[in-house]
Amino acid sequence: MVRLYSEVLGEEVEAPDEPSRIVSLSPAITEILYRLGLEDKVVGVSFYCHKPPRAKDKPKVGSYYKVLYDKLEELKPDLILTTTGAQRKVLEEIRSRGFTLYPIPLPVTVYGLLDEIRIVGIVTGRIDESRRLARDSMKLLYKLQDSLRGVKLYYEIFLGGPVSAGAHSYIDDLLRHMGAVTPFSHKRQTWVINPSPEEVLEFDPDVILYEKAPYTNLTLEKVLEDFKSRGLGGLRALRDGRIVLLEPDTLAHYGPSIFQDAQEIAKTVRRTLGKG
Repeated sequence: MVRLYSEVLGEEVEAPDEPSRIVSLSPAITEILYRLGLEDKVVGVSFYCHKPPRAKDKPKVGSYYKVLYDKLEELKPDLILTTTGAQRKVLEEIRSRGFTLYPIPLPVTVYGLLDEIRIVGIVTGRIDESRRLARDSMKLLYKLQDSLRGVKLYYEIFLGGPVSAGAHSYIDDLLRHMGAVTPFSHKRQTWVINPSPEEVLEFDPDVILYEKAPYTNLTLEKVLEDFKSRGLGGLRALRDGRIVLLEPDTLAHYGPSIFQDAQEIAKTVRRTLGKG
């Protein structure tokens, strides 16, 4: 066994030297585990874990807010990995039932995305593998730098209502790293809920990035209707057809694939602007 200090818990967690039965309740952590070669050690995942696609075949043990404890008992994990934020209550419940749990902090910057990879590697004993994965991801991050220099981008996702990203978000930080200008980078919050139409109109983006919510059959027409119903029909990006629909969990998912996805976003945005 190894004792690992957790800043989140404020105490040490006694974890196995080489965990053999891992449960992940975070899609991003699950992707990292697979990329570190731990697929055979993963015995359970959340309902939202689908990167890589074969992760969907693993037994489902819960979501961000709820855990199927009968299933968890059945799987007998020797290590459970969660994130923080919305999972704070769940992780405390799991610990109270005697399971070994280590929470991985939510990233709030692009460098936090790299840090997350390293922490998962340290906790699971895949130190060298995680160092290589973080290094490869860092190379992609460098390539992304200023790839959208000066482009005014407005990002939105539907999370029970329209939501954009603020300064305390890896999404906004990533877009700024790419050189884009974003409307809420001055707001010290993670999510900007129900963005002010006045602020969005004043910003008047060159391109809109709209990420679909999971399990929705959203079309471009429906997005346009929604924007117009909120008084945003006058945006140049809408008038000129410069709106990019992103598949669910493109930027909302913060596993290692986000760096490749960001490269594709940069290419799509430049094509939308007629810049190749």
